[in-house]
Amino acid sequence: MYPALSNCKIPVYSGKEGVDEMIRFENMLPRAFLVGITKIVDMAGPLKTISWMQSIGEELAQIEGPGFEGARTDTDIVYLPIAPFGNEIVEFSRVYDENPPQFNEIISTMSKLKSESDAPWEFPAMSHVLDVLQHSYNQQRAELAGTRYYNLGSKSTLGDTRQYNEEAIERSGLTKEDVSEILDKAFFVYVIEHPEKE
Repeated sequence: MYPALSNCKIPVYSGKEGVDEMIRFENMLPRAFLVGITKIVDMAGPLKTISWMQSIGEELAQIEGPGFEGARTDTDIVYLPIAPFGNEIVEFSRVYDENPPQFNEIISTMSKLKSESDAPWEFPAMSHVLDVLQHSYNQQRAELAGTRYYNLGSKSTLGDTRQYNEEAIERSGLTKEDVSEILDKAFFVYVIEHPEKE
């Protein structure tokens, strides 16, 4: 009988003196995905990488079906008290010491796309590169439920850095201060928009 593979470790040089990082088989896939993002940016550029990540999120949403992630208030505000991929992001940042430059390319490209868009409220309030995938997943699930879903704000798992989508906040009827108050207990804040309310 084979030993439990989940207990096997692969030594990895972290690049930081005195830090012995180990990759367990069970967390190799998340790290491989994050490294893969950097490789695709190098091969195809940030725009195609964004499209690739969005297509993954939409495909996963189709598999999962209609619905909303997180805790819902009495209104149509939804917040995530736990950051998706939070542990993976923290562990990855420990190995790399900071975001790879390819991640920053994706974030700056998303910012440029948002600034040039006629519907900037459709974009995520990005605190990490994985927000591209998460946002497309959430939006697709909401669309399957017959609604629209806008990301009002997010908070980084690597500190208290907060990002806001001002246009989405204005559309929601909330203020930036309202969203910030929710972010005190959450990592992401969304609003559900029903077509009949438009």
